[in-house]
Amino acid sequence: MKYYFLAVVVLFSGFVNAQSTKVMLKGTLLMATGEEFPYRLELTESNNIITGYSYTYDERDEAKTVIKGKVDKQSHKLTFKETEIVSSHSVFTKAFMCLLQASLEYRNGKLVGPATNKQLDNTSCTEGKLTFTNTSEIEQLFSSHDPYDVEIRMGEKRKEEPVAAAPKPVSVAVEEPTGTVKITEGIEKSYDWLSDSVVVEVWDGGRFDGDIISILFDGKPVLAKYVIGKQKKRFAIKLPATGVHSVAVLAEDEGSDPPNTASLALYDGQTKYSVLAYNNKGQQSFIKIRKAK
Repeated sequence: MKYYFLAVVVLFSGFVNAQSTKVMLKGTLLMATGEEFPYRLELTESNNIITGYSYTYDERDEAKTVIKGKVDKQSHKLTFKETEIVSSHSVFTKAFMCLLQASLEYRNGKLVGPATNKQLDNTSCTEGKLTFTNTSEIEQLFSSHDPYDVEIRMGEKRKEEPVAAAPKPVSVAVEEPTGTVKITEGIEKSYDWLSDSVVVEVWDGGRFDGDIISILFDGKPVLAKYVIGKQKKRFAIKLPATGVHSVAVLAEDEGSDPPNTASLALYDGQTKYSVLAYNNKGQQSFIKIRKAK
């Protein structure tokens, strides 16, 4: 008689690709002045790191900021801070409001905790308290997505996944089969330009992780501390009549998945050039534009 044994093993997160979870938390921000405002978090969690946006609003206006933080799924704690104002439309308040830093704990069906911060000059800001009560979304944030069940039959050799070779260091700008050029600090790309302007599109061509960039033309910012996402940001740069000019992509922040990567499309009239800029925080890569006479 033949016997077959079935073993079920659990593959931990270190052996699988990290999954991301998108969550929207709706709650309130209660200020020490007694004022209370609706407060919303739209965030993405991956490997216990969160990125996204916060919204403080009233009946007419809202303020939107970039947030970054961490989730502790075992202790049911969420910590984050607002790092940059994206837009602000003058939410009326008696409080002296700054970018918030929050430490929240999930207990008794509520995610609650203090929200405080200070200006760079140590000026104290009005303290507050954040409370979120949409339980299903909160529990989704704290749920684990790591384990996978995989069946392995005894006596059968498990098919091993091929191991990808480590990428070789890039020393020159390489034309990809798709026509995309890779640039980083110390590796630049030059183009001869016919039209009178450079039309630029920039976006995150990979997984959104909160990368922040600035784009400079001849050393002057034309796009400052911009959080790149899936939606393409489009703008035009007027070129001087002659000369060689530079478009620099500066990595302000690497997000939750280093390095900082930005996909760009540059249009010279009907001609399109595709570029991928990848840098560590503080580094910048250059595109040289040679204006034809």
